[in-house]
Amino acid sequence: MLPEQIEAHALALLSQMGLDAASFPARHPLRIIGDVPAFDTQHRIVEAAAISLAAYAIAVDCFWQENRGRAQRLSIDLLQAAAAIYPVRYQKQNGYPMPLLPGAELAQDFFPTRDERWFYPVASYPHLRNRALEILDCANTKAALGRAIAGHKADELEALFTAHKIPAAYVRTKPEWQAHPQGQILARLPAVQVRQVGDAGYVAPASAPSRPLEGIRVLDFSHVIAGPVTARTLAEHGADVLRVSAPHQPDPLIQIMDTGIGKRTAFLDIRNPADLDRLKALCRTADVFVDSWRPGVLAKYGLTPEQLSDIQPNLIYVTINTFGPHGPWADRGGFEQIGQLVSGICHTESRGGRPRLVPTHFLNDYLTGYLAAAGVVAALTRRFRTGGSYHVAASLTQTSMWVQSLGEAEPGRDTVNPFEISPVLEKRASPFGMLEQLPPVVGFSDTPARWDLPPHPLGAHLPHWRNDDVMARRAEA
Repeated sequence: MLPEQIEAHALALLSQMGLDAASFPARHPLRIIGDVPAFDTQHRIVEAAAISLAAYAIAVDCFWQENRGRAQRLSIDLLQAAAAIYPVRYQKQNGYPMPLLPGAELAQDFFPTRDERWFYPVASYPHLRNRALEILDCANTKAALGRAIAGHKADELEALFTAHKIPAAYVRTKPEWQAHPQGQILARLPAVQVRQVGDAGYVAPASAPSRPLEGIRVLDFSHVIAGPVTARTLAEHGADVLRVSAPHQPDPLIQIMDTGIGKRTAFLDIRNPADLDRLKALCRTADVFVDSWRPGVLAKYGLTPEQLSDIQPNLIYVTINTFGPHGPWADRGGFEQIGQLVSGICHTESRGGRPRLVPTHFLNDYLTGYLAAAGVVAALTRRFRTGGSYHVAASLTQTSMWVQSLGEAEPGRDTVNPFEISPVLEKRASPFGMLEQLPPVVGFSDTPARWDLPPHPLGAHLPHWRNDDVMARRAEA
């Protein structure tokens, strides 16, 4: 894929989000550095990473032009973009690579079913693992799981896991997913949907900002990867990001360290009415709210896009889930792998043999985060021009389908292991020690992207915005 094609795809994404980036006359052409690494895949995953990052960067540049009236020169190194598909694999703590799994997950793999399909259970937390093992009545080993799964038909097993709210799916071909009711619904939607929710008036930007997203407040009420990546990406350009979670809902430490860069973190348990009121109070002065929970979970707490737009009439509400905003599977939860399994990616990667994930293993979580961040900045630009509140919706499966839309490519003859490449890392002191992590990928000529804060343990701060924190500490002392 040529550099101008990467930029053209990024512009097309932004156009679908309601941002005509091509109409900004001062915008400079995107500079692409290096070549696409030869990963053993038939999907254009590195180009997809570059396009999603480019869409976000161009949106930021357009927003900066709206506020400051000058364009910046943007550049993307394709090796860095390749590492951005799953940056946690390159992360080091005090010089040591970190273990990827907490040791409490199900023994995940592709298992053949009785009707000769391939089933992949994704039970990434102890309670999900225990529930899956109870259903299958077997030990947590690949051999035992294989024997148990082989006694079931794929449809029956998928329905059984879904009934118990355990993410799992069997491998489908691309045509099978295109014929599926949920696949047909997603096929009619853009990669990221940005729709106006309310028509509140004009929002003034920060006064003389020195960074593109300075003055933008982001309430990160998401978890695990895709949602926190969205918020972390916005922090690259000066957004004030506050990650809020409950003490009983911890994410894996390795993900907290990766997706927590640039944020402050606070505890609120919305099952407690006082904490729910505090969260809503934060929303009144927020610009962006990020939700990545199972659809419907937050509705009973009055935290839907429509409900929060009543509290903050200019709010940009982000939802990230597995299967999109509506349809027969919209209320199903899931993880990264589900999008690859159902959409046809794993089947295509099999090349007629055993199914497999893309060689970077991860694909949807990070790309969906970058795409949703692009949607947020597109909505910010629209809000700057005409006011209003907006809903930005993305899904893991939609991202897999978008990657497929880029076309297939022949794998390189001499392929490279994605986890043996050597991207540039940056060091930062943190409460976890000295960390080495992937820096922001896109280069900006005038306002280089950076994170001002290292990651912190969840709950390390009080639930206040950064500029309010000093006064809050004094009041609570």
